Amino acid sequence: MKSSCYMSNFSRLSVAFTIILFTILATGCKKDDTQETSDSMTGSLSFEMPVYLLTGSTLTLEASGITAPETGITYKWVFTGFAPDSASGKSVTVVSPLEPGTYTVLLSAQAEGYYSKSSSITTIVIDPASQESFSGQVFGTNYITDPRDGRQYYFTEIGNLFWFSQNLNWEGTGRPYGNIDALSHIYGRLYSWQEATGGLSNPTGGAGSNGACPPGWRVPTNQDWEELARHLNSGSPLSFDNEWKGLGSKLTVEALLNGSKIWKYSPNNNKENLYHWNALPGGNVSGTLSSFSNLNNYGFWWSSSEATASTAPYRYIYFDSGDFSYNIANKTFFGASVRCVRSVNQ
Repeated sequence: MKSSCYMSNFSRLSVAFTIILFTILATGCKKDDTQETSDSMTGSLSFEMPVYLLTGSTLTLEASGITAPETGITYKWVFTGFAPDSASGKSVTVVSPLEPGTYTVLLSAQAEGYYSKSSSITTIVIDPASQESFSGQVFGTNYITDPRDGRQYYFTEIGNLFWFSQNLNWEGTGRPYGNIDALSHIYGRLYSWQEATGGLSNPTGGAGSNGACPPGWRVPTNQDWEELARHLNSGSPLSFDNEWKGLGSKLTVEALLNGSKIWKYSPNNNKENLYHWNALPGGNVSGTLSSFSNLNNYGFWWSSSEATASTAPYRYIYFDSGDFSYNIANKTFFGASVRCVRSVNQ
């Protein structure tokens, strides 16, 4: 009797196991059938978003890239730190976080009968007015207010000239690096020589043309640059057509953006920041003034003294060198930063 009971229990267990196995197999087959009747969306889900944003800035984002299905798509957004923190719709408007940092935006697209797709972009939120976000530059007490837009620029006295301690950021012409407005508050804007000078060469100094500079200020001439070099070189004169060995280190500033060094590290550049000139590596733009490069590697600054009818010189600092070298570029198709100057006695 004991053995018969044991066999009966075993038989019941075998039947139960068979039913469970059949259920698992049937469920698996059903899942495969569902997958076979689902299609993949055509196209690549995407959206455009600046790599850098100012805190508290409003922006509109729009999903794109899906070509099929043409209707019935539900777009869902997730914004960590933004307001709102989530939204639905092909186009949404949000406000960037109030705290500097790195944030990720997630987007998904769903449609009945199709597999969903997703995309994400990481952006860096900055606050140029906060020392916690942007620090290192040193300014004195002297500044001007540009009457054209109300923007303030600190300036410093070097020899018989006043120099801006910041790159020009006048929106009347030029462009921010990468066409990212937030970066203009750190590096200023990039201008072709034509935009910077108004197309007028100023070989000898004097009042000259304001060009893109505020009234009473000008783009520095070769002579102005030589005056700067003389003071950096302990009073010994240097011609403009000289590599100016070691002078780049004397103007470079060790600045931080959201805790990261703006200049790449190099033992060849000591970043002394004499006279509070605050040189930053704002990069350049070339080609049809749409190809941006060299951010955080090079800083470039125009001279208003043309080299030829179609070219003009600029000075530059490379992160891995202490020099303040020069080169020549096309007046129209190369964009560099601008420092404005004026005579102390003006």
